[in-house]
Amino acid sequence: MYILTINSGSTSIKFKLYEMPAERVAAGGRIENIGFEKSVIRYVTDFLNEKSDNIKIKNHRAGLDYIIKKLADTKTGVIKDKKDISAIGHRIVNVGDRVSSHRIIDEKFLDVLRDCMDLAPLHNPPNLMGVEVCFEVFGKNTPNIGIFDNIFHINIPSKAFLYGINYNYYEKYRIRKYGFHGIAYTYMVEKCAELIGKKPDELKIIALMLGGGSSAAAVKNGVSIDTSMGFTPAEGLIMSTRCGDIDPAALSYILNREGFTPGELDDFINKKSGVLGLSGKYSDFLNIETGYLENDPDCTRAFECYCYRVKKYIGAYAAAMNGVDAIIFGGGVGENSPIIREAILSDMDYLGVMMDKNLNDDRSIKEGIISSKDSRVAICVAKVDEELIMARETHSLLTEK
Repeated sequence: MYILTINSGSTSIKFKLYEMPAERVAAGGRIENIGFEKSVIRYVTDFLNEKSDNIKIKNHRAGLDYIIKKLADTKTGVIKDKKDISAIGHRIVNVGDRVSSHRIIDEKFLDVLRDCMDLAPLHNPPNLMGVEVCFEVFGKNTPNIGIFDNIFHINIPSKAFLYGINYNYYEKYRIRKYGFHGIAYTYMVEKCAELIGKKPDELKIIALMLGGGSSAAAVKNGVSIDTSMGFTPAEGLIMSTRCGDIDPAALSYILNREGFTPGELDDFINKKSGVLGLSGKYSDFLNIETGYLENDPDCTRAFECYCYRVKKYIGAYAAAMNGVDAIIFGGGVGENSPIIREAILSDMDYLGVMMDKNLNDDRSIKEGIISSKDSRVAICVAKVDEELIMARETHSLLTEK
């Protein structure tokens, strides 16, 4: 059977078409700059690799229509028509504690998704849009499966997910830590165990998903016991444009001094902070890294703050798990930045963390172990494949029916 995975952003659609259960990628790609004058389109199959930037995709409906047309075209396609697609798996960032597992989305559950928009204001709206567009394009007979990022953290204990506020607000509004990047962590934990040659339930793993959105997770015996992101994806590590941990009183102070509205404060936290705010220049980590190597003081400030925050979480999670067997890096920064990995793990002799610099600097290693032979803690790098996890979970739900 064919399963289509959709990761819908505010101006983008990432997609892959899997032949299951073989897990073969039949086609994949992405559309960026949806709604702009020129959209960027990448479409890849075993026999084709196309990139175009001269087509205007006016909205997500038009984007999905374009994808289906490419998939079913006699020259570029791999299927006869959209009826060959058995199901669509959607990444959805946060549904709070409304559900405890991935599930089929029906029209009634769409209302639940709409009620959860504020839990991930940057991600949930475009995620929902992708589901609604698929309902329009495929009709009611093709199952849409929700793969929820926060489900991985469903077993975090209350001592870790509760905030130090009046308990009534948890009972009334469900204000608590939820955690995110769960689809990526599912892949990372499985890959880490595979690389080490053990089972996930035999390991204490600190997983670091580092990119534009960054987070850390403490995974003990295959189960998440704590994670850095919280009620929304703004808590925890410093990120590209999100602030991460901050004294909440500082926010109320800024709000009063600057005269921010609640919406403006939300933009400040999510879109104008992080390494962008610290550097005053860049939200892109490649530019931050380049500036750091050139001794740019603004980039150095952002670089050092970012790496220090990650290092601090590693120490906290090693304490929470009473040790650590492995640290695994994933995400655009975690996978591709040896200098950031080295900065994060430097001076961790007390934990027995010893990196092999030659392995770390070897950019040909996309997935593997980069720790030295005498390190008590395995250090791993994973090329995270969220779409594969989405396809597996979607296929699993379909075959359970």
